Amino acid sequence: MPNRRFARRTHREAARLVAAGDHPAAQAAFAAAAIEYRDRLAGHPGDRSSREDFADLLAARAAAHTAVGEHPHAYAAERERAEVAAPLGLPGPARARQRLDFAEAAVRAGRLLTAAVQADSALNALDDTDPADPAGAGFADLAAALARAARVFGRAADPDLAVGAADQAARMLLAAGRQDELLRDSLRLAAALHAASGRGAHARGAKDLLGKYFPDAAALTAPNLVTLRGALQTAAGTGAFADATLIRRLCPDPAGRDAPPTVSSRCDLGLAAVALHAAEPAVEALARTSPGAAWRIATEVHYLLAAADRHGERNLHVNFRDHGPVWVAMLMALAADGKRGPLMADLALVLAGLCDRLHTRHAAPEYEPLIRAAQRFIAMHRER
Repeated sequence: MPNRRFARRTHREAARLVAAGDHPAAQAAFAAAAIEYRDRLAGHPGDRSSREDFADLLAARAAAHTAVGEHPHAYAAERERAEVAAPLGLPGPARARQRLDFAEAAVRAGRLLTAAVQADSALNALDDTDPADPAGAGFADLAAALARAARVFGRAADPDLAVGAADQAARMLLAAGRQDELLRDSLRLAAALHAASGRGAHARGAKDLLGKYFPDAAALTAPNLVTLRGALQTAAGTGAFADATLIRRLCPDPAGRDAPPTVSSRCDLGLAAVALHAAEPAVEALARTSPGAAWRIATEVHYLLAAADRHGERNLHVNFRDHGPVWVAMLMALAADGKRGPLMADLALVLAGLCDRLHTRHAAPEYEPLIRAAQRFIAMHRER
């Protein structure tokens, strides 16, 4: 019979071993405690105390893996933590922190699709916070979450989205009186991305603040230069994307005061399905000739669809039998280069979820070859 007392005691022992630097013994203790918690929740899924304790253990286990560079194991622990914590109904700030932990673990493990979706979901958990009221409830939580999300977006999403989040995070952190590494990282990222995009005045502003508050901070090289706007313009130049109005609606000015800091705030989420049907042929056309542009378009549209799905956008839900196959086809265009690794495993995970939904929604028979191709890709890249 599962023993909660043993699990808690073993968790404390694992923490002691981590502090002592004995990583192998600590992970063995974490594993033993995790078995007890899993068995307990299998028989008593409503045991909130055990669920909370298990989520805490998984967070500690992920941190221990991260400390020694075992990023795939940290990702696995955070992924399980997300599943364990989901029924707890955590308040917004706690939910945001947990999802950002997951997003950061996913980035380090090369799981960029999961990372961006989780970071955006984390910010959505703080939607009730007023970003213009430093005295308001949750202001500091939102500022910190934006700074962390900006770092994730800088690796996994549109640089224009990352710079919007970094700029807003820096403004809010300064208003909250915080001068820590989150402010430093936000200013470094903003300076690098503005400079790389030729926005000299904005870059100098961020650099001046960086020099004022963190005079010893090293400059950052822009981690990614392929923007969604640039990728769509590339597609337009080849004739694969003809809707200039849609480009403007999907890609607000990243240097404006109202630059979107989240995927969800990029545009009206009702545009997600419209963007999908416009983007899919562009992604297919660019996948071999301009793979960077194809990946940027497909992933940003995927993030937008995931946000619309999360918010219950009606058209996407009601007409999923029509939109779902196009979503799968767009992502499958990225699978044609035969690459392997964690990013492809992440892509397979996304495709598996979409195929399961299409199966339950009884997709039309003409999509069967597409679904079979996706299932072959999933089988090839599925985690063992």
